[in-house]
Amino acid sequence: MFRNIAVLGLGKLGYPMAQFLSSSGAKINCYDNNKNLVDDLKKNHGEHLHETGLQNLVNNNNDLIFHSNISGCIVDAEIIYITVPTPSKLDGSFSNEVIIQILVEIAEVIKRQKKSKIININSTVQPGSIEGEIIPFLENEGLKNNSDFYILYNPYFVALGSVIRNLEEPDYLLIGSSSIFASKKITKFYNSLYKNPKIRLLKFKEAELTKLLVNTYLTTKISYSNFVKEICKNFDDISDLRVLESVGLDRRIGTKFMLPGGPYSGPCLPRDNLSLKKFCLDNNIQNSFSDEVQKINNVTIENLYKIISTLKNNHKIKSFGFLGLGYKSNTQCFEESYSIKMMNFLKSLKIDVFYYDPYLTEKFDATKVKTFEELTSNCDIIFLSYIDQHFNPVVQIKQKKNIWDLWYHFSDTKFNKIFHKESDFKYFNNQNLEKDRKIIKFNKKTA
Repeated sequence: MFRNIAVLGLGKLGYPMAQFLSSSGAKINCYDNNKNLVDDLKKNHGEHLHETGLQNLVNNNNDLIFHSNISGCIVDAEIIYITVPTPSKLDGSFSNEVIIQILVEIAEVIKRQKKSKIININSTVQPGSIEGEIIPFLENEGLKNNSDFYILYNPYFVALGSVIRNLEEPDYLLIGSSSIFASKKITKFYNSLYKNPKIRLLKFKEAELTKLLVNTYLTTKISYSNFVKEICKNFDDISDLRVLESVGLDRRIGTKFMLPGGPYSGPCLPRDNLSLKKFCLDNNIQNSFSDEVQKINNVTIENLYKIISTLKNNHKIKSFGFLGLGYKSNTQCFEESYSIKMMNFLKSLKIDVFYYDPYLTEKFDATKVKTFEELTSNCDIIFLSYIDQHFNPVVQIKQKKNIWDLWYHFSDTKFNKIFHKESDFKYFNNQNLEKDRKIIKFNKKTA
């Protein structure tokens, strides 16, 4: 058991992580260099993150202790969690610059105290970073590895909007380590925090590569599903949805991410694919795989543009509405969102764009409406890329509306109770829109 834990970096992962760790009963010390963010966290306790279950943790846990500097935050810490950004460089690899900046101050505290620290890096790093950059940096500061400091690489697999659930119920815990001492300490801690956790102890480079490969495998499944969609759209008597559902029933494959829909997007999947490509390039490993996955993803985006052009040219669509601009449900993050890309393309065609998204405070070159009713009254067609707790007002449609159902939500039995009868509105999926079938008959407003 750790009695005193430090969390450095209080962003989308860091603050939920701090709250989750607080449930262990340990004293949680926190730091972030963004003073405005810290002030907001003290006041509003992460409400801006829109993470389900976060406020329950806030209400049940001991108060977090916020510090104005790293030194004060880590001085008494037995283990230091580092949850800071590792932004992508131009070559596709991840930058460890922010981690190194933090290690400078950690090294000073260790030298001053003459007391060892366990440093647990949760940020995703380029394979080879721990042994190739992070440990050498600390050694160059005059510290001895596995004596003055102990490094753990412990990335969590989380998705924005469900971070708390992912922290509380991980499929497994991935830990890279070169120290028996540190491995035993973190294992004992997680055994007290979780009930029968699956802990995977690996070498550093193995763990770094595993974290990268998990996400790139997901991009592969998404691109594969869209490749199948491209095959099926050439045949009137083949349903891409039914085909992929059937493929996914094979337990060797699984149904998750086996769905014809949009491209992969967001802050992790696209950049992780580029990172793997750079890792292979640096190690003289032939990798056409990453390129092909990205090519299919690009084709998927281009096909969305083609559908939009068809809607404008053949059906005289003049106004377009988005139910959400984020890259996925239950998040305020719009990084690499294909909805944003679609919005920009619509604007280039002189189509009026409206959006309803209670999460986003950023300003876009489009009209933000305050209610779902405003969206339906202003738009010829509404784009539904995901189901969200805030988007259930779709059941309140009082007039027939055209809905572009990107991910086949209306075909999913689990949403049957959410929506009214099909007769209450019209919806179209990618397959019939891409084929531009004559059966598509838009309302008089759009004819």
